[in-house]
Amino acid sequence: MLSRKVKQPGFVQFDKYSDYFTNRSELDIDFANARILADIGLLPLYKVGEKEVVLVNDLDSIIPILSKMSLLYDTSLFADSFLSKGGPLKISPRKGTMVDILPMSSRMQIDPVFYAAARNLMTFICKLVDDSETENTTSLDYFLPGRVSTSSDQVRRYIERQKRRADLTYLSHASQFANTAYYMGSKRMLRAFLVEAIAEVLPDDGTVVDLMCGSGAASGAFNKVWNTIASDAQEFCTTLALVQGGGFSAGQAQKLLDLILPIARDHANILRGKLLYFLQWEDRILHGDTGAKLLSEYERFVMSFPTYPHGTAHGGWDPLQEVAMRKKDIHLYPYCLFVAYYANLYFGLRQSVEIDSLRYALDQVKDAVEKQWGMGALIATLSSLGTTYAGHFAQPVATSTRPLSLQTFSKILEIRSFSIIHEFSVRLLSLAAESERSKNPIEVIPGRWSDTMPVLDKILDNRKRTLVYLDAPYTREEYSRYYHILETIVSYGYPSCIGVGKIPDKQAKERFRSEFFTKDKAKFEAALVKIIAEVLSRGWICAWSYSDSGKASIVTVVEQVLGNVDCRARSFSVPYEHKSQGGKSPKKVIEYLVIFLPEETKGSFDI
Repeated sequence: MLSRKVKQPGFVQFDKYSDYFTNRSELDIDFANARILADIGLLPLYKVGEKEVVLVNDLDSIIPILSKMSLLYDTSLFADSFLSKGGPLKISPRKGTMVDILPMSSRMQIDPVFYAAARNLMTFICKLVDDSETENTTSLDYFLPGRVSTSSDQVRRYIERQKRRADLTYLSHASQFANTAYYMGSKRMLRAFLVEAIAEVLPDDGTVVDLMCGSGAASGAFNKVWNTIASDAQEFCTTLALVQGGGFSAGQAQKLLDLILPIARDHANILRGKLLYFLQWEDRILHGDTGAKLLSEYERFVMSFPTYPHGTAHGGWDPLQEVAMRKKDIHLYPYCLFVAYYANLYFGLRQSVEIDSLRYALDQVKDAVEKQWGMGALIATLSSLGTTYAGHFAQPVATSTRPLSLQTFSKILEIRSFSIIHEFSVRLLSLAAESERSKNPIEVIPGRWSDTMPVLDKILDNRKRTLVYLDAPYTREEYSRYYHILETIVSYGYPSCIGVGKIPDKQAKERFRSEFFTKDKAKFEAALVKIIAEVLSRGWICAWSYSDSGKASIVTVVEQVLGNVDCRARSFSVPYEHKSQGGKSPKKVIEYLVIFLPEETKGSFDI
């Protein structure tokens, strides 16, 4: 960790910003305009108790904007009442260019990328020195609620680059196939915002490391612009990231299906022989008329089917014996982990047979890359067709204290009528088609961040500018508990299972334990500071995503980083609806991206 020679202030109190500007600038500035930029989200504000604070570098970055702002309406329109008035805010950062910002009503579908793009655009315009202008002023579509008119060729080209980056991320469909359940705070809707914010400090030939990649949605977006490396402590996460990049084709996918589907079907026929009595029973239920009588029959079916670890032999099926044999030899034929553990819990019985059969078939694939793509499609299929409570696998839909309603039962019947093999095939072909349109393959490094860093030291030695994107947990919730099914399909090791969710035992080290699993806020914040400092000490840029609803104080973390590492920090913010675990309604939050730039690295922070 590098010690700072002169400690710089991280934040200042926002209601004292005029004092700060007076001390920092001799420009003719209307300080009230800073409040306007904050109101429309272009100047991120942070809460410390009842006070609002602002990052010093964010203030510095808007000084040129404030000095060149030309408000073409009376300022009373934009102070307290701007959000409710009918006229747009017009900002003229230079002669010949006008940025209009429409009033942000609740009915407007604001593009999240706007909050990064508009600030970057105006900063760029203010930095222009020599610029060739045409006689004609062009009106350009921009990210809502923005609109731009300009006579500058450079401004037009800059906006074209911004829109091209956004189009690349929005046109990506891969994450739609991978993110078919609510993964750990997925950034899918914020992809273009993240890319645009990072584009100001990372050249096109740079490398992004998605250090805790989760669903891989951010990796997939970064890969459209930069070389991308994805890492995570859970292997299913890096697998999902990999299948959102390039390196695979529709032809390869079809060849893989031609290989594994016959193997899977032969395996399924063998496994069905052990379960024929129960499969016929389930089939009658799936084709029955939904009602109270069929619900009662389904509940009797579920109670009768034995599963590990408490079920006893019935109907020729003994899960305890089957699992005991496979704990000694996990490759024993036929595979039956999902049938033994999760049938009628998260998947139907026939679906579980197909899952085990596809998993066996993938183990017969010799090519490691093809196997990973097949595994990614299988993970996406499981997340899509799993019947879960609140979109995760910590709890089944029904428990002894939460019986099935007819409405939920009807939904279960609908989902369990789907064929896993068919849905897997569709997803694999779709992912492959999307991969053909991707720039580069996504490299993956499975493992904890502390294990990943030394590997990165070796492989990034000769690379140009590197940025590490950090999307660490926002709370102490353990994602390994919510998504244990998806990790189990990858490891396929017949683990122990605890509670109604049949979750692997963390004490037996069968499940990943996060360093963020702590009630101690100071320890939580210290863990974040440590990771950011480790990144910066290598001379890499760090872009940290966090929310105002998180357990840690963003202000505390940033202040501690600035107090211990030679770096500068700049931030972006965007309103967002966060879908939390537990089936709660979406919560309105502010998502922040804080970018730390090592002091020796010169980049576009310099105004």
